[in-house]
Amino acid sequence: MRKTFMLLGLSLGLVINTAYADDLKNSLTNMLNTNETPGMVDLGNLNLDAKPVKKKSRSDKTVIATVNGQKILKGEADSYLELRTQGKVTNFDGLPPAQRSRLIQELALPVIVLDTAKKELSEEEKQAVYTRSWMQKEARKINITDEQALAVYNQLKQQAEDNNATGSIPPFESIKDKLKIQMIEKTLVGRLTKDAKITVE
Repeated sequence: MRKTFMLLGLSLGLVINTAYADDLKNSLTNMLNTNETPGMVDLGNLNLDAKPVKKKSRSDKTVIATVNGQKILKGEADSYLELRTQGKVTNFDGLPPAQRSRLIQELALPVIVLDTAKKELSEEEKQAVYTRSWMQKEARKINITDEQALAVYNQLKQQAEDNNATGSIPPFESIKDKLKIQMIEKTLVGRLTKDAKITVE
């Protein structure tokens, strides 16, 4: 029970700092997909105006590679290629062999990292990762508007004034984002504990 509360507390702390972060696999995939961060494998020499390789195109369900036993399908490669070329190239089978190999290497990287993490993380670390990922996913579903945050800010400001607080009250804009994160945390904790059966011994 105590361990569960400790993990929950740790996870909530992580939600505050990384409420909008992706889990490991998605982070790596997103890193490779962004325009600002080039992929680990250079596809920059891809000639978008060149005629495609004349080869019969295979089905989207065709296995084009296997990484540590996990299959990569042609449809996945097509989608990734379309994303990487901003829609200019959409058929993996039309790429020259060297470019196909590079694309497979990019698709394989998140699988390899995830497999390595699964082997090297302890059960406790895995549980913390799963808990954090779930809480981040749930936190993204909670939308706090500026108006809602301002209402809470005004309540806190009034309470401070009523209690004759001597410290200065920071302006709303300077703490708005932190206040929203705290409100998301409070909402999430409320949902989690609403129907939970907690016994203190």
